[in-house]
Amino acid sequence: MSLQFNVLIVGGGVVGLTAALAMAQRGYSVAVIDAGSLTADCAKPDVRVYAINHASQELLHQLNVWQHVQNSRLSPYRRMYVWDAESKAHIDFDSCFVGAKNLGSIIEESVLKHALLQQVSAQPSIHLFPNHCVDEVFCEEWGVKVCSNQQTWEGHLLMIADGANSPVRQKLKVPLTSWSYDQHALVATVSVENAHQGTAYQVFRADGPLAFLPLADAHQCSIVWSTTPEQAKKLMNFSEQEFNDSLSKAFANKLGKVELQSPRHYFPLQMRHVKHYAGNRWLLLGDAAHTIHPLAGLGLNLGLADIRSWIQCLDTAHDRLVSPKALGAYQRARKNEVWQIILLMEGFKRLFSNSFMPIVGLRGLGLTLCNRFTPIKRLFIEHAQGMSQ
Repeated sequence: MSLQFNVLIVGGGVVGLTAALAMAQRGYSVAVIDAGSLTADCAKPDVRVYAINHASQELLHQLNVWQHVQNSRLSPYRRMYVWDAESKAHIDFDSCFVGAKNLGSIIEESVLKHALLQQVSAQPSIHLFPNHCVDEVFCEEWGVKVCSNQQTWEGHLLMIADGANSPVRQKLKVPLTSWSYDQHALVATVSVENAHQGTAYQVFRADGPLAFLPLADAHQCSIVWSTTPEQAKKLMNFSEQEFNDSLSKAFANKLGKVELQSPRHYFPLQMRHVKHYAGNRWLLLGDAAHTIHPLAGLGLNLGLADIRSWIQCLDTAHDRLVSPKALGAYQRARKNEVWQIILLMEGFKRLFSNSFMPIVGLRGLGLTLCNRFTPIKRLFIEHAQGMSQ
């Protein structure tokens, strides 16, 4: 026998759970189907962290999730310091430029997911189905049906948030535009000799950007080191001391002595962007719809912006859950917004990886001029906070 719901969501990560809360808040019954356990372990530090901008934080506030976040594991950052390793030029952003207390917050994935699960558990209209791999998907005029080898679910709308390699997207044969960034990202948690003072740092190097994101402990940071595949493998094979030395040198010793505090992880970086965000009774969200370079920390924020965009389209449709007009409006809005960001990230990557001296000189001059012109910095900050989305 099939289980009946208004909305079926495949994927129980941060984006999927947030989508479930947004739909339940509008009075719909929701099934969240996930191949994993749908749990979050906050007992130990999580090497995967997110930079949550103000727009995403406001969405989580509206869904009563932010109140469940452990303050002791939350790190608001007030400043960003970005520099070019070759020209030495820099740009410095401060929350005071826009009259805000901070520019955003750094949070571990497990901490955010735990907060989401706490709020989900308080919603009688949301039902979780962990450890179910989706075998078949049917989207017909009468509705949608999702099948695993143990259960079948039926509903009116299918929301797909099952990650970058989305099995459901593949089953629906949604075409992708994609290319490799020819880089791997290495992530880890490190301790730093000098307190980070709530500052997020990023240095653009010829082989790729290196970011230090401030954690709740004033002497700990999460690093995201994007570099060539060959260099990433080399860094993974280094002893801890060799890695610490290489990292400190690449970071120009901005925070003094740096030491690994976690295992190292790395993964290839690839741009993916679906050609269709929505179809017959289905829509794509988060990494299932797009993946971009992590140099601006926008990945999760784009996924949460998908949800904001969809609920705006849905609310405009006056409670018609499966409105072709709403689905079409969602597709137009997200394709336009995300393509702009994809092209911007590609431009930044190419610009800062170019070692041709005239280019180095021009970008150094550009950074210096931007740093001296507060209105431009204010625009950058507003975009980073999600105010322009």
